[in-house]
Amino acid sequence: MKTLASMTSGLISSVALTLAHETLRKNVSEAPRMDKLGMQALSDTLNQARLPIPGEKKLYYATMAGDIAGNAGYYSLVGMNPKHSILTGAALGLMAGIGAITLPNKLGLNEKYSNKTGKTQLLTLGLYVTAGLIAGVVHKLLDKKNTRNTQAE
Repeated sequence: MKTLASMTSGLISSVALTLAHETLRKNVSEAPRMDKLGMQALSDTLNQARLPIPGEKKLYYATMAGDIAGNAGYYSLVGMNPKHSILTGAALGLMAGIGAITLPNKLGLNEKYSNKTGKTQLLTLGLYVTAGLIAGVVHKLLDKKNTRNTQAE
């Protein structure tokens, strides 16, 4: 159950992160554009591999699927420290947010998507920390439920 709790919490937080990002980008002018950053990264990767780059709509959906899968795997790491999953989730989110702000330029990507203004940076950081906290809380709840079920047997 511990692996299932970790994977479930990672998936839930990843979907929440994607939904929060999409809501922000549609309603806040200085919102991070991680969708565009992901699309640029995927296009560049396909180009380097000499593979065809799909149209914008297919590229967007492929990026979203990759983001959800990758973030789910990343945030499932909250299970490494089950007694402190919320703190672990916050730390994971903080590291992801800092990476999202600092790495694009170093990777040859457009840093403005996550780094355009101070507000953009704070929103980027906030999105990832929130996702980490969600992963930690979900893991804590699932772990408690599993502990109660094990004790009842």
